[in-house]
Amino acid sequence: MLYFDEAGYTGPDLTNKEQPYFALASIRMTDDEVACMKKDIGYCEWGKELHFKSMYTNPHGRAMLDKIFNHPLMDDNHVLPSFAYKIYCIYANIVNILVETMYYNQGVNLYEGAKNLILANGLYYFATLHPNKDLMTEFENCFVTMVREPSVGSVANFYRTTDKLVYNADTKDGFFEMLSEIPPTIQYIKEALTDKKFYIDLTIPLFSVSIQEWYKRTGEKDTVLFDTSEPFYANKEFMEHLRDMDVPETVVGYGKEKHVYPLPVGNMEIVKSHEEFGIQLADVFASALCFALTPREDKFVKYQDKIKSLPIFQNIKLNIAPSTNDFIEERMKETAEIDPLVFLCEHSDEINPEQN
Repeated sequence: MLYFDEAGYTGPDLTNKEQPYFALASIRMTDDEVACMKKDIGYCEWGKELHFKSMYTNPHGRAMLDKIFNHPLMDDNHVLPSFAYKIYCIYANIVNILVETMYYNQGVNLYEGAKNLILANGLYYFATLHPNKDLMTEFENCFVTMVREPSVGSVANFYRTTDKLVYNADTKDGFFEMLSEIPPTIQYIKEALTDKKFYIDLTIPLFSVSIQEWYKRTGEKDTVLFDTSEPFYANKEFMEHLRDMDVPETVVGYGKEKHVYPLPVGNMEIVKSHEEFGIQLADVFASALCFALTPREDKFVKYQDKIKSLPIFQNIKLNIAPSTNDFIEERMKETAEIDPLVFLCEHSDEINPEQN
């Protein structure tokens, strides 16, 4: 059984300063392992639902968290954390939604040779170094608003702010060149903003890569349990469409980042977290990861350092975050026998039979 839960969810609001990270954790356990762990940590004696946010603030809760984090079952074979850095995701989505659409119409695949990663990372790093922080915040907010509420006004505001940034005196030449890819995308804006189903909610990409990783490790199409939270409820139908595609199992993608479709998962069920111990464990790990990643200057900094040092949170490979130079260079050399986007577009009827 695979149990999923999330933390730091703000939907498509990627500019949320209070919650800069979104985390998704999955726990893979048998019923016997669940029973064993409950006994070992004294779950019945604890007598209430596990919630990291209400536990880390008091000694009794931290003692229980120590039992969970140090239990031998809570290792790489049973726990898979993932996260997304929301500000970086803004720039990744500018590339994926706007620039990729423009180049696709011009017959250019932006994902070959990692051109999308180069541009997304370049935009992000130049943005963080730009001295006019107010202008950068305006640019980010205008993009998110345009995607969330597309209208003549929101589109005009985004491209007006883009022009202001492009020609700002503090915009360096390299940033100028990358930003110059954006204004020409306006001629494709209706196509780019057509289907909101796929937009900037981070649940689907992290869930998909988590399922793919578990399938690589185990070869099993596990039953998945979600809690009743908004991101899973809103995306369950689409994820089931990915699972139920009427095509032979096909490997698509580049290098080490290959995926299998149809989505290799069994039944997907929405459950109540207080009835499922595995969901509560997923909550603990997802919330702890957000806690570890989010900068803070309060009395819990020392405990944050302790959480950061946990082995399970070292070198998290499933993430949507700035790439290292080594990763980009390796990705530039990789080719795909079957491009994932081309494959999904060719089988769009299988993904969503209600839309051609």
